Amino acid sequence: GLRRAQVASEWAGLRPGSPDDLPTIGRLPEKDNVYLATGHFRNGILLAPITGKLISQLIVEGRTDMPLEPFSPARFAA
Repeated sequence: GLRRAQVASEWAGLRPGSPDDLPTIGRLPEKDNVYLATGHFRNGILLAPITGKLISQLIVEGRTDMPLEPFSPARFAA
């Protein structure tokens, strides 16, 4: 039966996303020095270069080359 079955392998193809289907990129509200760059679904590997550039600009310079408001973690604040 299944009690004696051996696990041959494990795999997880996680595709993290958000309720509004947009990535979450920016500073976590009310938390200094906590930044998020997540929720890209299956496009994470494709969007990693621009996401990395934007989040590094935000951390180092305090601003970005493009507006991040649509992606702000604050949009989920209650």
